[in-house]
Amino acid sequence: MALPAPAAAQRCPAGPSAPRLVAIGGGFAAAETAVVIARHDDWWTTPRTRFHFTSGGSASRGQDLWLHGTIAYHAAQAATLLFDWACVPRGTAGWLGAAFGVAVGLPKEIGDGLHADKGFALDDVGATAAGALLPALHRAAPVTKLVAVKVFYWPSGEYRNRAGGLPSLENDYAGQRFFFAIQPGALPGGAGPWPDWLGVAVGHGVPTWVTAPPTHDWYVTLDLRFAGLPIPGNTWRRLAAILDQWHAPLPGIRFGRGQTRLGIF
Repeated sequence: MALPAPAAAQRCPAGPSAPRLVAIGGGFAAAETAVVIARHDDWWTTPRTRFHFTSGGSASRGQDLWLHGTIAYHAAQAATLLFDWACVPRGTAGWLGAAFGVAVGLPKEIGDGLHADKGFALDDVGATAAGALLPALHRAAPVTKLVAVKVFYWPSGEYRNRAGGLPSLENDYAGQRFFFAIQPGALPGGAGPWPDWLGVAVGHGVPTWVTAPPTHDWYVTLDLRFAGLPIPGNTWRRLAAILDQWHAPLPGIRFGRGQTRLGIF
């Protein structure tokens, strides 16, 4: 995200770079192989069964879907920048990045599909696809930049005091909050009289990492768009692009469990 666009353009006088595309493909294959090796239990340990599909069923379903979509969203952005580096046309780089964002989540789902107590989750794949497509839509239709995905994480008490290894970092759902940020300042031409740095976020969280039936906390908060702050310079713009993946806690309202609460979320 910190790659300067002018410098990238100077390195791209003759169209896509085959060596860089090979490097991207090789790096992706190596990374996926490393994941399969590191998570070998998902493929080769018992109990196993024939490959099968599933949908729903998780006691923290809403939060799990948000997690899948958010990981794909960030992976697609990173892959898109790699294709920019490989001198692929801007629009095509966005769609290729979306494809890579989906591909990142497939190995785990395939592993789940081979286990009797899990399954290849169609709704997880749907959430992954939705998250991966959003950065490509931002390029294809700039008006869609009105909506971005942001995340906030702080280790929950359950994670800090866990026993038996659960919850792990990846499924510390109680410490994770996921947001759709509505940011008028990102629209072509800016937000007009509305401050470019201020938006509104709608988010989701859970009070504990597993609840049955699922419990949902919903948030409506103010949102800070770092790229809209009146700070000049290319260095700040690159840093702001990274910071804007994160939701900074601001005043808002939490709804859930029969309660409404004002606070900093």
